[in-house]
Amino acid sequence: MHASLPTLAPIAGFLVLLELAAGTVAAAYLIDAIGHVGRGFVGTTAVICAIVMGAALLIGVNLPTDTQLVDGSLSQAPVSGLIHWCLGFTGALLAFAFFCAVGTDAARRVVGAATLVTGAVTIAEAATAFGPALGGAAAAAVTFVPATLVEGGALAGMLLGHWYLVSPNLSFRPLRQVINIVFASLAVESVTLALVLGLTSSSTRDQLLTGQYAVPFWLLVIGSGIVFTGGILLLTRHFARIRANQPATAMLYALIISVVMGVVPAHLLYFVTGAPV
Repeated sequence: MHASLPTLAPIAGFLVLLELAAGTVAAAYLIDAIGHVGRGFVGTTAVICAIVMGAALLIGVNLPTDTQLVDGSLSQAPVSGLIHWCLGFTGALLAFAFFCAVGTDAARRVVGAATLVTGAVTIAEAATAFGPALGGAAAAAVTFVPATLVEGGALAGMLLGHWYLVSPNLSFRPLRQVINIVFASLAVESVTLALVLGLTSSSTRDQLLTGQYAVPFWLLVIGSGIVFTGGILLLTRHFARIRANQPATAMLYALIISVVMGVVPAHLLYFVTGAPV
């Protein structure tokens, strides 16, 4: 029998923090590349992501490796390997922040690209570590990758909204770009979710749509994670177009909350049903 939802909460928390860090530094790097936000924003974001990874590591080193998921128990060796990659990713984030402060533009972009690769490998290691107990690493990646993109874009957008206080002359184009990134990520997540529901077994689909997990699925995964998040994005883009930074930033606060409220229960439902929602 699989573990209870409260028992599984630390695993979900660990994964969400890892996804936030990997997705946020990737979104910040992309926005700087196409919007020229500047090394200050990217370096500060890298430091914040390193702090997020520190919190993830505190949870990760205490994860019980005998926890029962839907298709088996977690294995100690893959989880330990994942923790080592998390340590490496944290170090890469700190190195990226250092090069943003003192390195040339070319050097910081090379180190930043290496940091993004390290983050991507760490997400892949998470899929490898948790996948065997959840029906396979590929299915785990179907869950973790879209969540990483949406969470990272949302947090990067919130941090960028605050960066306008430091750089009031910064164009609003980067803010509109990060909103478009989150829109695209949300579209990927929505399509993936629809495909998962179509391909999963009828019994699992019934559990999610009309059975014992229907309330958290419809209210949080769909309501908060998809519908409400999309509405907030529309409002945020409106405020960005009229250069209203304060309401746009307030919407970005609501955005990250809405995204996390959708992702956490989605991960928990994945742990107990095996459907990578």
